[in-house]
Amino acid sequence: MLFSTTVPDLEIHMANEPIALFISPTGQINPYKIKAKGRYFTINKKKLRGIYTINNKYAYRWGKTPIYFYAVQETNTVDPIMINELNNFKKKNKLTEIRRKDIKHASRFRTLLNQMKYSDAITDLKKTSEMKDTDLQKAIELVKNEITAKISDLELKHEKTVSVTEGQRSYLLLEHLRETQQIDEKQYAEFMNKIEGNILDYDGIVDQLKQLNVVTISEPLDENVEDFIQDLGSCNAPDLAGHVQDLRTNKKGLKDMTAAPVKSFLPASILFVIILGVLIGIPIMVSQWPLIENQLQSGGQAGGQGAFKMPWDLFNGGGFIFTLKSFLGLI
Repeated sequence: MLFSTTVPDLEIHMANEPIALFISPTGQINPYKIKAKGRYFTINKKKLRGIYTINNKYAYRWGKTPIYFYAVQETNTVDPIMINELNNFKKKNKLTEIRRKDIKHASRFRTLLNQMKYSDAITDLKKTSEMKDTDLQKAIELVKNEITAKISDLELKHEKTVSVTEGQRSYLLLEHLRETQQIDEKQYAEFMNKIEGNILDYDGIVDQLKQLNVVTISEPLDENVEDFIQDLGSCNAPDLAGHVQDLRTNKKGLKDMTAAPVKSFLPASILFVIILGVLIGIPIMVSQWPLIENQLQSGGQAGGQGAFKMPWDLFNGGGFIFTLKSFLGLI
């Protein structure tokens, strides 16, 4: 094909509304015009649905048009530069994947490096992590013994076998670790989601907890990247609830606040016809230029001998009338 079927660049550049570029896992980029109300906009397509947050901190500019990047699976704005920095962090630390504990360790390591030299900082980090790991393993063993003792008491009381599900064991363990502040609220929520989704059982949670305080980093994390990670995982629940309520009560409904895909500013078929017409017209006009000059000097007497012909006149009488409309099938 000579031309792409869509050419949205000019449409994006001239847009009055902000533009959201959605990046799929396969690397395909789909542009949308944002119809925002406050900090949120809505996408309502078959393969892309959700309420997305606008963060001006990560806005780019295409001319005067603000551009926001989104990963299809994330509802918060992403920053390609910060994503690249995260990839560099992963490579420097020889990680196969970046986990929350790696971010926490790298953040702590950065703080320690401001206070002491590298060797002392990494030693201090590992020592502190080992102490936390010892306390965590004690807590896991404590909860395990408490569950066993509780089951024994119930069986003795009711004189029958009492069973405790994997989910119940996991819940009791996580509740204890949260109450003793050995895991934070985000870690607790992540583990609970994996339990409810049957992604992890009790033994799987224990295995992951054992890795929680193992230091696998040797390079710090830039403060700007850590800030980006916090923004990526943030959610203002009351504000979002207010937006959802607006969606319900808006007279024009969901459509009024839903982003629209960016369409081609100039379809390729029309672009082809325009260029083809120019290519045909230029040599014709050049070949008839003496007649054109003569016609202009004589006052343009229509129908006279030797009068120059316009491009469409050349095709008349030969059984073929070339017009833009007929070429496009509009008549």
